[in-house]
This record gives sequence, structure tokens and C-alpha cells, in this order.
Amino acid sequence: MNSPKPDTYHVALKAFVRKGDDVLLCQDRLSGEWDLPGGRIGVGEFERPLEDILRREIVEEIGADVGYRNNGPVAIFRHRRPEFIEEGKEIQILMIGFELTYLGGDIKLSDEHSSYRWVPLGESASLLPGGQRDGMMKYLEYLRGGKKIAQY
Repeated sequence: MNSPKPDTYHVALKAFVRKGDDVLLCQDRLSGEWDLPGGRIGVGEFERPLEDILRREIVEEIGADVGYRNNGPVAIFRHRRPEFIEEGKEIQILMIGFELTYLGGDIKLSDEHSSYRWVPLGESASLLPGGQRDGMMKYLEYLRGGKKIAQY
């Protein structure tokens, strides 16, 4: 049996930031699409704990004043998107979604996002693109079914 040629993915850590029954979505400045806070693991971060990388991304994207409790990974999902740095190139991203409980603090968006909103969980999936929509559906499945990481 021949194994398929290995594919290449970027890896990103995304956050389902919860405030009660709402989740935080950020609007991407370039595409206008809604996005979960977080981002890709950077060059040289292989040895860093994932929680530290996620913390770096949260500080970059929504500000250092935001307090949260990290409840751990809750969903694994895949997403395709255009790479704006290299026009016309589409990238594949394996995303690990962490549940964060918002504890307070002022949200200060990075230049990557133009706005943010707290969205009721039941409405959030319909606002997200492609694989992030699937990730939100997996997270909602996780919430309904207990503490098993939802993945595909």
C-alpha cells in the first residue's frame, strides 16, 4: 500500500473567548471576514509551550490588558485561506481551538482587525468563514457533549 505524499500545513492556535453565552469575534481588516482571535505558531517557537504562544497571539490581537482563564484545547479543525502576503496563494492551516473565559480588561485590537463584537454562541458559526465555521461547530458540539476534544 502506497502512502500519500505528506501535505504541508501551517499551525495556528485560535481562541473561543467566552463572556457568558457570547464569544468574541474580530473582523479581519483585509478580507472583512470575521475571525477568531489567535494566529500561527511562529518560526523559532517549536519548543515553547502552546499556552505561551497563544498568550503572545492574544496580546498581539486583542491587547495586553485582557484577562482570561485558559480552559485548554477544545477543538481541532482545518481552514483554507488566501495568503495576503503572497497574492494568489492559498494556505492550509491546522487550527487548535482553546476555550478562554474572559475575565475583563479593555480590548485593544491590532492593525490586523478593524472591529470586534461579542456574538451569541448560537449565531457565531454563521459569521465565520470556511474552516473556522467548522471549528465553531465542533466547539458547540464539545459544549453539548462534555469534555472530549471535538475534531475531524
